[in-house]
Amino acid sequence: MSTLQTYLNTLGIRDNDWKLARDFFMPEELVKGDFYLREGQIPSKVSFIEKGLFRLFYQVRGEEKLMLFFTEGQLMTVYFGFLTHTASLRPIQALEDSRIYSIQKEHLHMLFDRSRDWERVGRQLAESAYVTSVMKANRLLHDDYDTRVQTLMEESPSLLQRVPQYMLASYLNMKPETFSRVKKRMMKTKTVQPSIHRLS
Repeated sequence: MSTLQTYLNTLGIRDNDWKLARDFFMPEELVKGDFYLREGQIPSKVSFIEKGLFRLFYQVRGEEKLMLFFTEGQLMTVYFGFLTHTASLRPIQALEDSRIYSIQKEHLHMLFDRSRDWERVGRQLAESAYVTSVMKANRLLHDDYDTRVQTLMEESPSLLQRVPQYMLASYLNMKPETFSRVKKRMMKTKTVQPSIHRLS
């Protein structure tokens, strides 16, 4: 749990605010293939990933489309369903054996009521989730295949070793053979202009 406290410290949660929240975060262990959230469930918690890797995906006519990865040092939920209390159309599944710490929505709202720092952090996390979703959508709309692969290699190099190639291709909205061809070329040349859709 020390990694969770360290993460929250970077967001401005001081010792007194951490003491308010500590008992609300429950440890969970998931094995590879377990579902953190199933399709049709209402997201009721936010979780910090201490160890492991997860995917957020959906299905179209039997074909899986991968939207996001969650990995160590990140918070995880389906934010739209969490905020609106609606069933998620997109499950989250563990890709590795994982350890997380989860806090229920009602406990999080209690913290917001008790602490201005927690309220501010909640706002920051909602804003961050929005920025991430818009940035991903802009990249898929405007970046060519070479730029998408180059951005992945620069920002999330560990995924290349931890995630099957067909999942990475789905995440970048391209066919596996296209991803393989572009990745090989990028590893040789690395001459692509970086994506304009990134945080400075």
